[in-house]
This record gives sequence, C-alpha cells and structure tokens, in this order.
Amino acid sequence: MSEVSTDGAQGPDKNQRIDFYLKVLVRLKERSTLREVLEREVFFEFIKYNNNRINEFPLLEKQQSGIIALLCHRSTDLPAHEFIKKILSEFILMIGRFSKLQDGKDKDALDNIRSRIINAETLLIKTVQGVVYASCLISDNFEEVTLRHHGESALKKYNALLEQYELDKNFWQALIDQFITQEVESSLTEIITDERYSLTRDKSYLILRFPFDDVSKRFKTDIPAIDKTRIQTAFEQIGEDEKSAEVLKMTYNSLHESGVLIHGDEPINNMIVERIARIVCIDPATSKFKEDFDNAMAAMRETAYSAESAEQEAELARRMQFAQDQIGACAIGVSLTLDIVAREFLLGLKTYTQRDEKVLSTYLHKFGVDALDELFIYLTEVKFSSLLKQKMQGEESKMQLRVLKRRRAPAKQVQALHEIGMTRIRMSRLWLKDSTNENWLIFKQNTAKELISEMQLLVLEKELATAILKLFEKGDFKVEFLIFISLQAVAKATKDIRGKLNDLFMRFGIGNQSDEQIAKKLSGSGR
Repeated sequence: MSEVSTDGAQGPDKNQRIDFYLKVLVRLKERSTLREVLEREVFFEFIKYNNNRINEFPLLEKQQSGIIALLCHRSTDLPAHEFIKKILSEFILMIGRFSKLQDGKDKDALDNIRSRIINAETLLIKTVQGVVYASCLISDNFEEVTLRHHGESALKKYNALLEQYELDKNFWQALIDQFITQEVESSLTEIITDERYSLTRDKSYLILRFPFDDVSKRFKTDIPAIDKTRIQTAFEQIGEDEKSAEVLKMTYNSLHESGVLIHGDEPINNMIVERIARIVCIDPATSKFKEDFDNAMAAMRETAYSAESAEQEAELARRMQFAQDQIGACAIGVSLTLDIVAREFLLGLKTYTQRDEKVLSTYLHKFGVDALDELFIYLTEVKFSSLLKQKMQGEESKMQLRVLKRRRAPAKQVQALHEIGMTRIRMSRLWLKDSTNENWLIFKQNTAKELISEMQLLVLEKELATAILKLFEKGDFKVEFLIFISLQAVAKATKDIRGKLNDLFMRFGIGNQSDEQIAKKLSGSGR
C-alpha cells in the first residue's frame, strides 16, 4: 500500500503538549466561557497546535480553516459528533484535574491522569485525521473529474477555488457555477445559433426539442493521463494485495463490531461501512493494528497455561481495545466529512428536488472518481433543465418541459455483434437509427423485461442475447429536452397567435419566425 505523507510528524513531547493545553484552558476559563463554547475553543486550539502530527494536513490556509470549521462548527448538529463531544469532555476534565494535582505528591494519580489525557488526545487526533483523509480524497477526486471534462486549463481554476474557499457551500456553488452552469448557458446559446434544435408539431402542440448531446459535447470525452495524488494512490491500493485485504477486512469487522457508526435505531448500510473502512485504511495505524492483533493472539496462545496469563491477557485486551477505539475515531471523522460534504454541496446547489437530493447524496457518499463523474453529468442535466424552466417562467400555462430518455448503444458495438449472429432483420426489431447522431442506435424497448421478451421472440443465441443485454444495462441514454407549447392555450390568451409564439420563442433566443415559417410548422406532422 502506498504510504501517505507523514512529514512533520515529530512535534512537542507530551509534557510540552499538556503544558500548552493547560494554558489554553486557564485562558478560556478566565473569560468565564460557556461550557459549549469552551469545548469548541479548546478543540479549535487543539487542531491548530497538532496539525503537524496529522498526515496530509492541507497546506492552503483556507483548507486548514475548513477542516477546523467542519469539526468545530458545521458538524455539531450531527449524531456522530456526540463521539467527539464525549472524548473532548474527557480531555478537558482530565486537563482540569491535572492542573489541580500537578504540584501535589500523589505521583501515581498524576501519571494516571496524564495517561488518560494522552489517550483522549490520540482519539481526537484520529478523528481529525479521518476528516483530513476524506476531505483530501473528495477534493482530489473532484479535481480529476474537472480535468477529465475541461482539460488541463481547469487545474488553475480549481486550485484558485481551493485558495479562495473552504470546502463549504460557497466552494461548491463556485465550482458548479464555473464548471457546469456557465457551460450549460453557453451550450444553449450555441444550440440556438447553430440551429441544432428542432421545431415540430404534434396535434395541438408545438414542440421545441433540445438534444442533450449538444450540451455534453462541450465536455471532453477522452480521459487524459492524470497523475494520482498520494491520497488517491493509497486509497486505490487498499485491498489490492493479500496483506492489504486482510487489514481492510479487520478494519471493516472492527467498525461493525464496535457499532461506532450506528446512531439511533437505524442500521448502517454495509456498503457505507466498507467505503468508510477503505478511507480509514489509508492510515498506517490500521496496518499496525493488524500486526499488533496478530502478535497479541500469538502471545496469548504461548501463555495460555501460565500463572500470569490472565493478567497478560487483560493488558493485551486493553491495548487492542484502544487500537480499535482509534480506528473508530478515524471512521467518525470520515463519516462526518461525507455527511457534511453532501449537505454543503446541496446548499451550494441551492435549488433541487427530493429526487436530486437522493441521487446526488448517493454519488457523494460513494465519492469515487467514477461516481463523481456520473454526478457531473447528472448535474449538467439538472442545470440545463433549470435553465429552460427559467426561460419558461411566467408562461407555464402555455408551456411544459418534459425530459425524454431512451437507452442507446454505440453503432460500432452493435455492428460488431454480427460476428455472433446479429442480422439486419434482428437489428431492425431492436434498434432505431438516431436521426441526430449517427454514432448511436436507440433501443426500441424501454425496459430490460421488454427487451428480453423481444429477444425470446427472435430466438436469439445465448451469447448474442447476453451481449445485447449488457449494452442495454450499460446505461447510455439519448436525452432530449422537449418544450411543449400548447396552441390552444396561446389561442385562448391572444388573437395574435404568431406574435405570441414569437414572444415565446424569443425567451429561448430564437429569432422571430415569419408567417410562412410558422404555417409550415403548424401544418407539418410531429415525430
């Protein structure tokens, strides 16, 4: 597994650190700080003081403050934050007791409190570590997605956003605006200018048809060679070899057994636990936990019949429990980050439906490059739809927006099926030619069930049927945005039908249509 950066891991010793914590606590108590504010301020100072002990802690000032803000402010209303609050309360309580006993003679009591301070400190650092790993991974993956679709020129813009904003709603709003919204607006202008739209009639409706291919073609489709960051490389190598797979399995089982990710009565999805475990495994501490566990098991087997075995086993159990607690703390940091990123992203998006919320949250919690790539395309569709709705605003009684999605397959891949039994007749039963894009063929069937029934009627060979079903399930769609203009509604509103239709067309940037042009459309038949 690739090692992440641990530069600057050496810092003040534990006595120096405790002295610093004492000074912070005294200063805050002198201000008669409320308990809730006290905890937040202590944690704030704690993170700033210990950032050199946290792997991959960001160098950019805005990203540093973003990590602190997430832990100290934005996540305090989430159930998972109770874990942090509990550890932080223990930490502050022990610091207070230490200040009272440090000049006394009870050395054993002082050593015990010092040990509890360091344990609480370790768990707090692991929580911060989880936030850092998850934040960096999500940011790096989003950067890769923007590079995929906008090329190297996007790198400078993306880095400028990281320098300007924390990873909060303002960052996501600026990212969505620069890399999606602006492109969507330009694409509509281009579609109108190049007359890539179509205007047809279906009974009492005029239909403006905008092909989404003309929006998405603005984004690059060839995936460039992109150098992975240390975090990305480490994450992708989790579970790739036998040793790493064993560490992942133990981490996953540890999180399940501890129940640290369960809040309330709702069970947590196993796939979510697995994703969180993968991020936690970036931390070298998980490999050490596996080694320590194996060594502890070996030691217990060797001393199983000795007189001191019970005491030794108890000590080993305490060590293993603390190691497991560290994994849990890191997982809490990861979990908080995924939840906050999803929430802040939606706040940055501003307007969205319940379906958008569900789809986008799923993509964000998956957080991988491919999942975020799908999010990018989905959000482009959402933004184009929103843009058309803005153009329709105030005239909804005369216009309706519908989105038509039909599954499709690359023409070249369909042609290749001739080698395993495809014929022209069979093709004609399964696909339509795409009149606007010769590179694709559109499935006639809307569902897998319909497709399977048709293939059974055609008595297709198993190999051919399987290949066709794979093309169907791959999930490529021809997407079109249809504006239905009700001629009846227009006629009811005004006697000047041509004038009103031109007003509606102008909303989308379409110039005035002559009587002859409109008459031709009105007398034509729709698709």
